[in-house]
This record gives sequence, C-alpha cells and structure tokens, in this order.
Amino acid sequence: MSFTRNWQTKVSASVCAATSCLLVLVCGASVVRAESIVPVEGGWVATTSAGLPVSFEVKEGNVLNAHFRFSWGFCGTYESHLPNTDPIDANGHWSFLDSRGQTIEGTFVAPDRVEGTVVAVERELPGCPHTQATFVAAPGEVPPYVKPQVFAVQNANTGHISRRPSEIVLGLGKHGSFTFHDLKWRSFGAHRAYAIGEAEIRKGKREWNPRASVRLGFLVEAGPDKRIYSVVRYVLHGPVPPGFARRGFRIVA
Repeated sequence: MSFTRNWQTKVSASVCAATSCLLVLVCGASVVRAESIVPVEGGWVATTSAGLPVSFEVKEGNVLNAHFRFSWGFCGTYESHLPNTDPIDANGHWSFLDSRGQTIEGTFVAPDRVEGTVVAVERELPGCPHTQATFVAAPGEVPPYVKPQVFAVQNANTGHISRRPSEIVLGLGKHGSFTFHDLKWRSFGAHRAYAIGEAEIRKGKREWNPRASVRLGFLVEAGPDKRIYSVVRYVLHGPVPPGFARRGFRIVA
C-alpha cells in the first residue's frame, strides 16, 4: 500500500513538472514572438490583390491614418480616408473599421512585413456585394493625399455633373418631370451630402411642389482625383401626386 501511494505521488509530481515546463515553453515562446516583432516606425505602403493602394503609418505601437481603396463589385471603386489611431496588440495584429462598415486589418509577421485584408461589407441599397482583397505591406513613403474634386449628377437624363448644384433633375419619363431646386447644401464633398429645398413634380398639366430633403451618397471614381455621388435619396414633405412615393432613391451614376 505504501509503495503504491509513493508511486502515485511520484507520477503526479512528474506530470505536474512536465505540464509546468510545457506552459513555460509555450508562454515563453509567445513572449519572445511578441517581443521580437517590433515594426519599423514610419510610413508603410501596399497594393491589394484587387490592384488598389493601401497606406498607413506606425508610431509608438499604433497604426495611424490607414488609408485604402476597395472595389465594391459592380458598384465601383471607393476609398476610406478617415483619421484613425489603432493599437497593435501583443500578437502584432491591428484593425480599423470605417464609418461605412469597411474594414482593414493586418498582422506584423516581421519587423518589415504586414499581411492583411481589406473587406467591404454587403449593402442592400444600392445592392453592393461583399468583397475582400489581401495585401502585403512594407515600409515605404506614403504618397501625399490629394483631396478629390466631388461632383453631383445635376441631370439624370443627360448625365451632366456639377459641384453643389442648386437644381437636380431626376425625370419621370415622357409624360412628366421630377426636379429638385433651390437646394441649400451642407457637408458637400464628404461621404454624404445633405440639402433642403423644393421639389417640382409634373404629370400632364398638373404640378405639385412639396418641400424636399435630399441626401447624396456612395462616391464613385470618375477619373484621377474626381468623385461623383452615385445615389440620390429624398423625402418629400407636402402634397404629391396620388400613389407617388414620399421617400425614395435613384441611382444616377
């Protein structure tokens, strides 16, 4: 009986010792790995698997100013250029979520190498699909940011564009017209622009003039340093034709 008890005690002690050693080795390896990857400070650049640019800065254990462009399927190519400061965790990982739900994340696998992804979430309106692209970034000079010129589609029938238009023509086909006029804008040039004004709806010989709230969104590229709002949303306040929706949207670009 004594022999059995001593043998069990020795086995238990051996198992505990082995487990302790394993924990020390695993934890020690994690610490060494985390401490060994100290990313190069300064600018970092990359090109995603979709052929679009990524840039950010590393400073004092944080990723700053992560700027990236992403393809949103048939909706076009968009960009995120919002100021951000995101910490790099013990595993070398960091991520940034922009205001529209798009994400960029990366992991430092070496002092001069980041492996990451850019993810665009699916949107029901105007029906932009989920997309994902990968990238490998390295230290490099971040190109200076050139703020793009932003335009709105002033006439959906002709495609004419304008900056801060006082009038937007949407049209109703051969037998009517739908126009916003006297538009007063705020935040024009940002991701979304807002205006108040009046609407003019004509059907046959009749005319309605409700007040209107207009919102522009979904900037798409239209050339180097040029963006166009592709979606017009509106809310009408006042008399409208029978069956005419007081809320709606129109894809114009």
